[in-house]
Amino acid sequence: MISVTDGAPDLASGLLQALREAGAKACPQSSSEAANAPCVIITEGVSEEAISDRHWQVLEACRGLRQDGRRLILLERAQADEIIRLSGLQGLSRTLSQEWPDTDVIAWSLEGRGEGDVSSVIQALSEGFGNVVFDGQQAYELAVMGAPVQPRRAQSERNVWFVSGGGRGVTASCVSRLAQMQPGSVFLLAGRSPIVEWPQHLPPATDIKSLRMALIQDAKARGMKPALPEIDRQAKTLLASAEIRETLGAIERAGARAIYLTTDVSDEDGLRKTLQDVTGQYGPVTGLVHGAGVLADSLAVRKTPEELRRVFRPKVEGLQNILACLDVSRLRHVGLFSSAAAVFGNVGQSDYAMANAWLNAVACQLSHQLPEAVVKSFCWGPWEGGMVDETLATHFAQRGIQLIGLEDGAQIFADQILFGDPSETELVIGDEWTS
Repeated sequence: MISVTDGAPDLASGLLQALREAGAKACPQSSSEAANAPCVIITEGVSEEAISDRHWQVLEACRGLRQDGRRLILLERAQADEIIRLSGLQGLSRTLSQEWPDTDVIAWSLEGRGEGDVSSVIQALSEGFGNVVFDGQQAYELAVMGAPVQPRRAQSERNVWFVSGGGRGVTASCVSRLAQMQPGSVFLLAGRSPIVEWPQHLPPATDIKSLRMALIQDAKARGMKPALPEIDRQAKTLLASAEIRETLGAIERAGARAIYLTTDVSDEDGLRKTLQDVTGQYGPVTGLVHGAGVLADSLAVRKTPEELRRVFRPKVEGLQNILACLDVSRLRHVGLFSSAAAVFGNVGQSDYAMANAWLNAVACQLSHQLPEAVVKSFCWGPWEGGMVDETLATHFAQRGIQLIGLEDGAQIFADQILFGDPSETELVIGDEWTS
């Protein structure tokens, strides 16, 4: 017995008819016959819902349908006329396979036109496919190959770069290296964090513990009773501002121009106005780096819609808005900060894996759309610093996973986004790249 959910009603109806014509027992998931069906086809991934809602509905369906020994087949689009129709369910299937070893979860990425969806699913069922992507009548499995040959250095043109999430962290290191290799360029760094001046009466500090203590002592010296949540907020704001100023300074010292834009990429109207103002002054954006992202880790069975939307807002909705506000045809270089979690899955990161797998799908679409451009989706392994704290670093070391050094990662990024092979879009970056 094969049951089919009704997230995409037309596809579900077509699948049920084709399965019955092929002699298989098939029923809607809503029927009583589906209670113990050993195989369920989940169609919510190809519905017309908004991106975040669609991915949440798939995850919610998986949670409700999980059974020992059952196979869950997640359908999604590998190509689409609009990027909002793409999904990142390959990342979800790999994450759930780790969190739920008793349930077989796979994803089939269907071609974008829709006419061959039913025949592709019937073919995949008859041949017992695992995770596959369809391209016409062909189906292929995603495989990780060795690191590509280091790109040949060449003189690259000046660009106007728009960088989301580039004021701090590993993205800032990458952009600073890029500025050294393109000293005549303009870098528009967008971030939500405002830049505030460091109080003159406070001693310099680079770690949050010493800064908190200095702020507490300063408040007491002025006869105030410091509230710890407010002290923590002030400390984080000051350190973030200092890091942004350092990034801007590094870009300027390299001979490039750096402009910081306090804007939220998840706010399309605000972003559009900001971009209109700066491109009128500096020219059209020709290089895009999308590094915005946050984590909200928890197991899939405990994941909430709010957590998923928090992860999707900067990474998915942010890129969607950026592309809507730019003249995409002008882009010569595109670098998206994805994650190895999209390729391998990662326990506790079902939403993060989906968001980054969606980025990978968008990168492939842009690569076809912009054949003359260099488009890369960087599926990074863990970095030194970044989102990896001391506890996580120890965890990775115990598993034999080396961290990517800031200098190594930044050089890989700059080389690939400027001079990488345009035919290689998704790059899974780990140990062998830096060895």
